[in-house]
Amino acid sequence: MMIYFDETDLLIGMAILFAALPFLWWKKRNLSYLLFFSIFWLYLLSVVSVVVFPVAINTDYAGTFRPSINLIPFYFGDCQLPELCIRSIIENIIFTVPFGFGINFLVEIKPKYIFWLAFVVGFVFEFSQLIISLAFRSGFRSTDINDVILNGAGVLVGYVLFRLFAWLYLKITEHFNFKHRLIFADIYEVALQTQVAGRSKNA
Repeated sequence: MMIYFDETDLLIGMAILFAALPFLWWKKRNLSYLLFFSIFWLYLLSVVSVVVFPVAINTDYAGTFRPSINLIPFYFGDCQLPELCIRSIIENIIFTVPFGFGINFLVEIKPKYIFWLAFVVGFVFEFSQLIISLAFRSGFRSTDINDVILNGAGVLVGYVLFRLFAWLYLKITEHFNFKHRLIFADIYEVALQTQVAGRSKNA
């Protein structure tokens, strides 16, 4: 039996978001933060729809269940269709690029912690699939150290892109003497904090 991510799951996710927004407002978060949080939350819902779902429930398996696990880095097995393997590698990296980029608008990520964050994100995604496989005794998904590495790489790519965005944003707005207002003021503050954190690391 397969359980798919459907409209009910989406409504539950949106209900949690709508419940969280008043709490964040009560914690004196501004409207820009609420917008960034909402966008990031929608991204996380899409992550759940891919990482967790579909859930395969094996009701007929009576023997000892052994999940499919690969702990050998950069071993991709018998790749009979190289195009599909390369596509899978690229998709695993792209999958977490929005995380590495968008998380900076919600919390300040110091450069020295970004590698730990990348590892944790990749590990959590893959470990959750292992837990689901064990819980439902299903071999529908495999647990692969390569997915941890590739998802972590995606977070790093997203973070590098954000650093580049922050640098360009400051340079362009300063060159044109741009007046930072409303959401642009918050983007400026985030970009400035990123540059300051980068300088403090290199000092």
